[in-house]
This record gives sequence, C-alpha cells and structure tokens, in this order.
Amino acid sequence: MSPLPSPLQAALLALGREGLAVSTPDGRIAWANPAFAALWGADPVGADLLAALAPPRDEGDGEDGDEGATAADAAAWRTALARDLAARVAAAAADPAAGEAASEAAGRAAAEGRARLQVGADGSPGIPVSWRLAAAMGHGLWTLSDLRPLQAAQAQAARGSALLEAAQEFGRLGVWERDLRTGHGHWDRHVFRFFGLDPAQGTPSFEQARQRIHPEDRGADDFQRSTTRPGRYAQRFRVVDGEGRLRWIHSQWEVVADRRGRPRVARGVMVDDSEAIAAARSLDEASAQLALALELGEIVVWRHDLASDRLYYNPRGYEVLAMPYRPEGLSLAEVRALIHPDDLPAVVDAAREALVHDVPTDMAARYRRSDGSWRHVLTRRVLQRDGAGRPLAFLGVALDITRQREVRQQADRLQRQLENAASAAGIGMWTRDPQSDETHWDPETYRLYGRAPALGPPSREDWLQTYVHPDDRERMRALRARQLAAPEQVFEHEFRVIRGDGELRWFAQRVRLEPWEGRALVFGATLDVTERRRADQALRDANDRVALATRAAGIGTWEVDLRSGEVRWDAQMYALRGLPAPAGEVAPALSPAQLRTALAHPDELALVLEANRRSIERGAMASYEFRVRWPDGSYRWLASRSVPVYDDAGRAVRQIGVNLDIQESVDAETARREALAAQRQSEAKSQFLARMSHELRTPLNAILGFTQLLERDAEAGAAAEPAAQRLAKLRHVRQAADHLLALVNEVLDLARIESGTLQIEPVPVALDPLVAEVLDSLAAEAAAGGVVLVAETAGFGVRADRERLRQALTRLLAHRIRHLAPGSQVRVAAAGDGSDAVLAVADDGQALTADQQLQLFEAFGRHGPDGTDVAMSLALVKALLTSMAGRIEVDSAPGRGTRFMLWLPQAAVGAGIAATLAQAGQPGAEAADPAPARPGRVLYIEDNTVNVLLVEELIAQRGRLELRSAPTGEAGVLEARSWLPDLVLIDMQLPDFDGFEVLRRLRADTATAGLRCIALSANAMPEDVQRALASGFDDYWTKPIRFASFLAGLDALFPPA
Repeated sequence: MSPLPSPLQAALLALGREGLAVSTPDGRIAWANPAFAALWGADPVGADLLAALAPPRDEGDGEDGDEGATAADAAAWRTALARDLAARVAAAAADPAAGEAASEAAGRAAAEGRARLQVGADGSPGIPVSWRLAAAMGHGLWTLSDLRPLQAAQAQAARGSALLEAAQEFGRLGVWERDLRTGHGHWDRHVFRFFGLDPAQGTPSFEQARQRIHPEDRGADDFQRSTTRPGRYAQRFRVVDGEGRLRWIHSQWEVVADRRGRPRVARGVMVDDSEAIAAARSLDEASAQLALALELGEIVVWRHDLASDRLYYNPRGYEVLAMPYRPEGLSLAEVRALIHPDDLPAVVDAAREALVHDVPTDMAARYRRSDGSWRHVLTRRVLQRDGAGRPLAFLGVALDITRQREVRQQADRLQRQLENAASAAGIGMWTRDPQSDETHWDPETYRLYGRAPALGPPSREDWLQTYVHPDDRERMRALRARQLAAPEQVFEHEFRVIRGDGELRWFAQRVRLEPWEGRALVFGATLDVTERRRADQALRDANDRVALATRAAGIGTWEVDLRSGEVRWDAQMYALRGLPAPAGEVAPALSPAQLRTALAHPDELALVLEANRRSIERGAMASYEFRVRWPDGSYRWLASRSVPVYDDAGRAVRQIGVNLDIQESVDAETARREALAAQRQSEAKSQFLARMSHELRTPLNAILGFTQLLERDAEAGAAAEPAAQRLAKLRHVRQAADHLLALVNEVLDLARIESGTLQIEPVPVALDPLVAEVLDSLAAEAAAGGVVLVAETAGFGVRADRERLRQALTRLLAHRIRHLAPGSQVRVAAAGDGSDAVLAVADDGQALTADQQLQLFEAFGRHGPDGTDVAMSLALVKALLTSMAGRIEVDSAPGRGTRFMLWLPQAAVGAGIAATLAQAGQPGAEAADPAPARPGRVLYIEDNTVNVLLVEELIAQRGRLELRSAPTGEAGVLEARSWLPDLVLIDMQLPDFDGFEVLRRLRADTATAGLRCIALSANAMPEDVQRALASGFDDYWTKPIRFASFLAGLDALFPPA
C-alpha cells in the first residue's frame, strides 16, 4: 500500500493552510501539499528536508540578535532530528498488521518544536517555523507552520503595551472596569495609586471606593445614575488617599449593553488632574496678589502703543484723572493736552530718551483733572521691543503723589521729593545668618540706606554704628536678643536711620527667624515710613481744624464703640435734637445710645439701624436721612454720614459719623415737588380737554353732516333720493348720537367716581346669572362680528354693586368684541380662594403691544390692537372696579391672546350657569365701484369711515372732482405719491401717526412736496389751528363739517370751468 495520498486525498489536503509533507526515512521529501511548497519557495519533492531545517534562534534574541546556534550545534541538532525520524519510521513499520491503529498511535506520539527553514545557500536567517513529526507506513509525516505573522503580532502587541504603559505613567491615566450585574470590578495599578489602595487587596467594591471620595463630592452619584442606561459619561471628583492627600480625578466611562439592550459592564479611564489644578490655583493666587498690590498701592498701569499713538490705562488711571473709563484708550494728543504746559517739554524729552536707552525712565508732571484741578503724578516707563528689536510700546506705572506733595509743601524741591516718595513706597528685603553674620540685601535695601551696592551689605555691628540713630541702637540690640529667644514670633518695630547722605529717615521693619536649608536665618523686610509719620502728624493737625469747622457749621459728630456698644456725642449732637448738652460730670437722664433710638421717628428707625448694619458689614459709608423728635413734639430732618473703623486684624471696632440739620432743604424740595405735581395736573387736564373735544366732535360731525344731507334732500323733493339711502343716513345719525350719549355718560360716570358722588352699594352678587345676563345682552353684537362668547360655571359670587359690576363687564366684553377678528372666541371664567375672586375674560385675538397696555386704562387712550379705538370704556371699567374695592389687570403676549382679570372680594351665593352663544357668519360688504376720473383729484386721509362717507357725499355734489381715501397715515402717503392729487385732506389723529407726520413725509418727498394739504380735524382748539398752520398746512378745516363752508372751500380751490 502506497504511503502517498490518493488524488482525492491530495486535493483535500491542498485546502489546508499548514504545510504538509511525506518524507522517506532519511528525510527526502516524497510528497508535499501547495502550502508546504509555497513555504519552501519551489517544488520540494526530492529535496532533503533535514538539511533545510536549522535550530531556532534563542527566544530572548531580538531582530538584531546573533545568528543563533553555531555550525556544530546545528549539525548536532539535525543528527538528533534524523535519529528521531528513523526511530519513528521503524516503530511504525514494526507491526504492519496494526494498520491504521498503529498510524494513529504514532500520530498521537508525534514530536514537535520550532526551527528555521533555510532553502538555498544565500546566507539568510531562514523562515521561523513550527514543526510536527509523526510516522506511518515507513514514511515520515511532517507539518510546517510559518511563525512570522505570529511573531509580528506579538512584537506589535508588546510595543502597544509599552506605549500604553508609558502613556498611563506620564499622563497619570488609569483604566478600570466594573460588571454592573455582579458589581465586581477590575482596576489597573494606576487607579489603585490614585485611591491610595493596595492592589494586593483586590479591586474594592463601588461602595468601598466611594468612601475614598471627598464627602462634598459624593452627592453627585453620576456613576450610579449612568448604570441605568448605556452611553458615555464623565465626572470630576476629589479623592482622599490613605495618607490624607487630596487628588483631583477626572473619570470618563462608557456603559455597554448586552444583546437585549440592558447595561452589562462599565469601562473607563481616570485622569489625575491634581498637578494641573494646583498649577492653575497657583496662577490665580499670583494674579490675585498682583491685583491686590496694584489696588493697595493705588498704582496706575499704562501702555503707550507707538504704532497707533494711543495710551491705555487701568481703572485707577481714570480715577486719578477723574474721567470715565475708556476701553479704547486716549490719543497721545489728548494725554499731552492734560499735562501742565511747564512740564510738557520735560515729558516729551523723557519719552525721547526712553526710545534711545533701554532703561526705565522716571518723570514727574502735573496733570489736569476733568474738574480743572491739578494732580502731581510720578511715572516710570520702559521701552518694549518686538522680536526684531524695533520699538513697539512704552510700558509704565504711575503714582498719584499729590497728597505727599501737599504734605511737604516744598515746591522748590519737587523732583527730589517725588523720587523720595517713590522710594518710600518700596520695600527692602534682606536675610542674615545670626551665627556667621552672612548678610544679603536686595537692591531696594541698598537704595533705602543710600549705600552703594559695590560696598556689599554691612555686618550687623557696622549697620548699627553706621546707619541706626544713636538713640535707637540699644533698643535695636535688645530687640535682636528677644527675637533670637522667640524664633516663632514675628517682630515689628520702627526706628530712625541716618542714610549715607546724612538724611534722617524713619524705617519700619518686620523680622522673623525661620529655618532654612538646615540652619536658622533672619528674614526681614524694611519700609521707609517717614512720609506716613509726617502724614500722621498732618492728620492730627487736620483733625483739630475739622473739629473747629464742624463746631462753626453746626455739624454734630458721634462715635460708637462696636465692642462695648458705648455711644459718644459731642455737644452739637444734643443741639440738633433741641436738647442741652450734659454739663460737667453729671450723667444725663438718657444716654446717647438711648436717645439715638428714642428720638428717631418710628418710620425711619428701622432704616437707621439697617443702614448702619450694612455699613459695618460691607465696609462702606452709611448715608441716610431721618427725622428726630424735639422736646415740643415737632420733627426735624437730619442727614447722617458714617464709616466703620477697623483694627489691624480687619475687625470693625468703631463707627464714626456726623449729623447735620437739612430741614430747610427738605422744605424746599417738598415745595418743588408740590409745584411740579400741580404743573403735571394742569397739563393732564389740558390733555384731557383736548382729547375730550376731539371725541365729542367726531360723532357730532356725523350727526350734523348727515342731518344737513337729509335737509337738502328734503328741500330738493322726496323723489330726489331713494328711501333706502335716506334710511341709511338716518341710521348713521342714530349711531353717532348713541356714541355721543355713551361718551357723555362715561364722562359723567368718571366725574362722579373721581368726585366721590357715585353711589356704590356692595352686596353678595352671584356671578353665573350676572355673566349670563351680560352675554345675552351682547349676543347680537357678537354674532354680527363673528365672535363666540363662552362662559364657565363659577358656583360662587363676589361682593360688589351688581349694576356697576354688570356695567363694567358689559363695557369690557363690548370692547373685546369690537377688536377681535371673525372666528375669535372670548371665554369668561371665575376662580376664588374663599377670600378673593378673579373674573377672567380671555380671548385668542391679536396681542396688545407694551405701549398699548400702558395706555389701556387711560381716558381717551388708544386701546385697540391696531391703535384705532379711542374711548373711555376701559378707564371707566378700572374706576368702577376700584370703587368696589377691586382691581383689573391685563396679560397679553403673542400666541396667547389677551386676558383681563377682574379681582373682587369673594362671597358665597347660589350655583352658576354655563352658556355658549352660537357663532355668527362672517360679516362682509361689497366694495364700492371706483369713482370715475374727474378733472380735480382729492385725497382724504381719514380712519373714520363715517367721516369718509360724509365727504364722499359732499364731493359727489361737485361732479368735476374725484375722491380717494386712505385709512392710515402710511397708506395716505403712499397713495399721494402714486396718484399725485390736487388736494390732500388730512385728519390729525390717525391710527399709526398723526397728521403732522403725514405732512412732514409729503413735504420731504420731491414728488409730493408741492401738494396742497389742508387739515380736517375735530381738534378745534385755537392752539391746534395755530400749530398746524405754523407746521406748513395750507389751511385748517374743522369738524363737524359745515356743508356751505366746506363746498365754498372746494369751489375756491376748484372753480367751475
């Protein structure tokens, strides 16, 4: 039986990816599959397999390692493999009768290992392979697998692992995972390090790990909430490790779901942000310290940009100049205009010098403030260059030294004293080793003592003998001994110094002994306080002058000890209250603290106490005015100004202040306000009369006009006009008369309410019957306008005058019906809490603008959404509600419509009623045919359709004229531009803007500037006529229209041909 595979077996073995081969007992290849041939690189049949195999490289060798085993080692390795092959073949051939069973056993006992396949003699290291050897039917059975893909994958994995470890180490990154079903977790070593836990103890449970989180951060529980829904999450928190150290952790994780969409596991990373946050805090602290230094030193920081020649200052700079802050800065010309003319040349020279020399340049000059006063300012500038060395800007600081200048009053030595003042603001820092006397001074210390840095710092004894005033030397020696005996204390003292130039100065020194690099060093800070000492003396002198001035001006001064509560008054404080000051050592009946509260007016006592409390709390001045009672029972107004005083620890210990009598100022202000109120009341009455005149004349115009038309028709004969047209005119007369009557009634009601003569009889009123009655009375008007009225059952009542409440609700609903589009709905509903009830009238119409809401309850204000309704209805509604101890409010916004709320006291009455009125059809009117062309064109700008109809009737009597109308000022201007009429009649009160604006727009347009414009208005006051003519109207015709005068005017403008 042949050991070689049959064709079918060979085809099947060719599908395998491993190399398969059959060899003779001496290692010659008898058969190989394609995979083996591809690995061999040629047809291997007949080749010596044992000669092509070589022992593998040492597993520790890298790609650039040695060549592996020696030639002798390789020969020994091949010899051993050949023996193994021969032995296996012999063993398989020893019992041929075993057949397949023997072959299977031999296969199970196969040898295996790794080798290098070296085909050819090119000296290459060969292909790394793994091999297996078995025997059957007198032949060797071989499998070879290419190890190169495996080795490449292992190398890549090793590199990735190394890179990940480096990223985690340097990026302070930890990886974690937690099974959400079991709660078991896995942390890498970095996460254990973040939490200060031992990895040997295993990953803690979530609750155990949570105990390491800072207590203030445990409440977030973002992780617990994330376990309910797959997704990505992040949280920042602080961790306190086992040694109490605080770490800032940023955790990010993803919750992964199983195949059913349920959260299964959470995987994430943690980043230790502690170093970044510490660095940010350090930067914030440094910035805050710099800002505090600038604020406490009242230092101006500025920059002069040389390209734009503009100077930019911090807020302190504008305070010095008494100017508002300007972020755009000041031009160089503006700044130089503020410098005193005598100082300007020196400032310009200093700027030129700074451009040449890259050293700081100091300059003192006077600057004019916005109030005209002058301030002495010391500036220091340095030149800033760009990367190429070109001048870019001046950077500088400045100090307002006016106060120091005034204290010294030595104008002839201004420059030197300004430099000394700047030096006094500097602090010298120094250290000294008390054992070796080794000393270090910074440059400012040298400057303070007037010592040349080249000389080096003096020894302590030299310092005492050379610079310390003789009278202070023993005291300074004693202080040194005390300081060495109590190293934990900070010592502060002041002493006199004789500078190198012989000048006597006062220095303040702060000293502390602290350990430093294994030894104790004295750290000190020195400050020149000479000017402060002088200022203290000047302040004491000024206090004496202020005390004299306050006594002369009648100003009382007071002081409160905030620790003991003791209050001290001077004599003027008693005089301001009409009381005699205590004489000698006799104690008054009431102490100042008692008088302070007993004499204050009850209405202002709380204000006084609260103002003083806020002043102490905020460190600001308390400023208020209050009344005090005099012995005769009268009250006088006083003004108080006070400030808190703090100790060195920042605690408020005293409050000092002044009182002064302002009664005359209060009386003058009261008189001024009363005069202003009277003037406003007079103006309001004038406006009311003007609007009243207009509103009454409008219906009168329709009444008189149509009456004259009917009168003329009657004179011409009954057959001159159809009866239907005469009836329509009579209806217009009736409607105008009703309108006029309503206006008169509303005016009378308002007048009675304001005068208090309107009789109001509040009784419990059931809302449901009243609402039903009002809706029934308005049903026809609502149906005509296509508006639906709906009422909801209330079930309770209110306390009100039933007739006046019905009147108010009727007028409010009628107002809303007139201003709603067909198809709108008005809903009436009520609600109450047992004490107050609100009757709400809500609609879904167009919202009111803010301006319309402001005018809504004004008599004769424009109330409609389009500004066309001018009436007193809502003013009367408000007045009626107010007279019944109620009120009305409005809420209107786009998309919500308008809602009126009528508030009244609630009362318990019978059950309510619900009513819904059917919606009527949409009203409509056929448009009139356009008028035929006429030789003369007349444009009438009027929003009242009755007035337009009346003018149309009159114009129709002049067949040679053509009339067009426009309902608004905007439409009228557009019509005038396109039609160019011969005459424009303009109403003075239009919905969008008045007649004056119409005239202004027509005169501003070259196409309409020459049109003849006549005002036609019910505003008939003489001042109205004069104002219109002065504005450029050609004439002023009044309403009601007098037919004869109107037609005569037309005939004069358009004479018959």
